[in-house]
Amino acid sequence: MAHYGLVFVVLAAILVGLAAGKAWERYKLVEGRWIDRRRIRQSPHFILGLNHLVAGQVDLSIEELEKAAALDPSAFELHLVLGNLYREKGQVGRAVQEHQSLLQRPRLNRVEHTNVLLCLGLDYRRGGFVDRAVEAFAEVLKLDPENETALINMEKLQEDQHQWQEAYVTRRRLARIAGPPDQPKSQLILAFLETELGLQALKEGRVSDAVRRFEAAIDLDPGVMPAYLHLGDAHAQQGDLPAAIATWERSIERQPDRAYLVLDRLEHGYSTMGSGQRFEDLCQRLIAASPREWRARAALARHLVNRGQTGTALELLFEALEHNPHALAIHQSIWAALSALDLPRHLVARYVEITRQSVFYLDPHVCVRCRYRSTELIWQCPHCHEWNTFVEERITPATDTEAEIPAGLAR
Repeated sequence: MAHYGLVFVVLAAILVGLAAGKAWERYKLVEGRWIDRRRIRQSPHFILGLNHLVAGQVDLSIEELEKAAALDPSAFELHLVLGNLYREKGQVGRAVQEHQSLLQRPRLNRVEHTNVLLCLGLDYRRGGFVDRAVEAFAEVLKLDPENETALINMEKLQEDQHQWQEAYVTRRRLARIAGPPDQPKSQLILAFLETELGLQALKEGRVSDAVRRFEAAIDLDPGVMPAYLHLGDAHAQQGDLPAAIATWERSIERQPDRAYLVLDRLEHGYSTMGSGQRFEDLCQRLIAASPREWRARAALARHLVNRGQTGTALELLFEALEHNPHALAIHQSIWAALSALDLPRHLVARYVEITRQSVFYLDPHVCVRCRYRSTELIWQCPHCHEWNTFVEERITPATDTEAEIPAGLAR
């Protein structure tokens, strides 16, 4: 019997301990009174705040979550989220104040300390305090060397400061942490960073180092177009024009939709080597491969105008106009050609008929990640800082079929 009594006492002690633990988990003594932790999550303000947040109503979410936080001023997660919402609303000062107050709390564990420092770094970055942001992210990485969010933000800050070598090292760390699933993205970013390092070497007159960097970029990702452009430029600076031309031609094989980026270079290179017909043949191949290709038509037309074949050039420009009637660059070329021909009435009438419903614009490009617009093709978006996200946006002619229109760009 004594044995059963001992077992009963042990079980009773365990149950009492569990009850005490649950009570300690639920209740907290604050300024002499017990606070029910569950009141926060059961509070209608907390539920409403989450609903508003899901609906994208940040102002209303902040208002309700502030009321919920008043039930327990020591609620760590809630104040962390509130600080982040302040930052998203552009209230960086309030976000910093909220997160700094959390950082001053005693007995923060390692995970909590890391998360607060990370949020504080994001606050500083949003506010433009670069040095403080870098310091905060560096502190996060001391506590958690594999924190991907801190590394990504550190990389973007380094890129913003054109610290390409540092950004390259940071991306290599990220690639090791993320592993094979992230490999293609990391390879792409590393290739662009190699290209930037090559451009830096080119500006400093270290042409051989630049060539090595550009070739390394192409090895990392053969689809990085600027590496081909600048590698050809470097070969041309070294006096090796055949190698430059071969590099630019290779870029067209890799990305024919962006062939227009090297057409000026190739036209000059072919002309220098005394083989202007090669440029005409190239443009004709591009047009045959993609009947809607208007830039190759415009480039070939410009080439023919320079050779005195203005009439033939004008026909090409009219064809280009039918495929992209809103591109201002085509209209400018047509105006110049018509003026050179003393404005023949039938050609002017044909031009007016084609462009009757047109709206001219400067060949805009749009970031497919954040929809940032630019009148020129840029390789890193200045808004979302992602690489290689710009495509040409086109107001498509009514005759185009839906299948021909790039997804997300027709309007």
